[in-house]
Amino acid sequence: MRSYLKIIFIPFLIIFIALDLYADIIPSKERETNINEQIIEYIIDGDVINLSSNLEKEFNIVVNEYDESKYSILLLHGRGLYPTEPNVIEPLRTRFSNQKINTYSLQLPVLDKGKTYYDYKKIFNYSNSRISSAVEFIASDKLIIIAHSCGTHMLTSWINNTKDFSNISGLVLIGAGAIDKNQFLDDIIDYEIINMPILNIYGENDHDSVKDHSLVFNKKIKKNLETKSQNIQIDNSDHNYLDHSNSLVNIVNSWLKSL
Repeated sequence: MRSYLKIIFIPFLIIFIALDLYADIIPSKERETNINEQIIEYIIDGDVINLSSNLEKEFNIVVNEYDESKYSILLLHGRGLYPTEPNVIEPLRTRFSNQKINTYSLQLPVLDKGKTYYDYKKIFNYSNSRISSAVEFIASDKLIIIAHSCGTHMLTSWINNTKDFSNISGLVLIGAGAIDKNQFLDDIIDYEIINMPILNIYGENDHDSVKDHSLVFNKKIKKNLETKSQNIQIDNSDHNYLDHSNSLVNIVNSWLKSL
């Protein structure tokens, strides 16, 4: 009898686990609403615009636009954060805004706290749609995309799934490759094929997975004819660039001026 029950139970258990692994996950609207109430509504140096995508009715983008801007910048924050992410995105946003550069900081989809890279991979279809909507809204023929941490994963997913990114003039990857312990990065950009300048930045005390990505990036760009691509380490910095925001902003700013 027990053997018979095992024969019935085990296949159902396997099916249940498989369904759970591939089950659809949707972004946490509750957490995003909390972000809007606690962070977004208090922004006074930019306009908060509502966008929509083919998957979602509403999400925010923080906009600073200027008539004299020579190019536009789209900012993508880290995991579970917001368009004014401290130490990284917000210092970049305010510096570019002060320089009268069109700047757009997108609210990416978020999950409940404690979720991992593998969890976030399941909502990359939502981030793909949001990034596409943002790029369409910006409508710039010279767009630079700057992403931090999980934002780089979402950017990579978008690049690998979009059919046309000819209006993208360059990428800045900050802390790219950050994944959780015992997980593996399987969303990467083909650096040997993509034809645009890329700046990769990482901290000296960054995650091991980020340092591993920097080594891969360095090997790939040496094979590429795109000579403006660079791989830069910020000494003494960690993944969140605490106390190193100025160095980060200055490096990005100098690189953009070289394009």
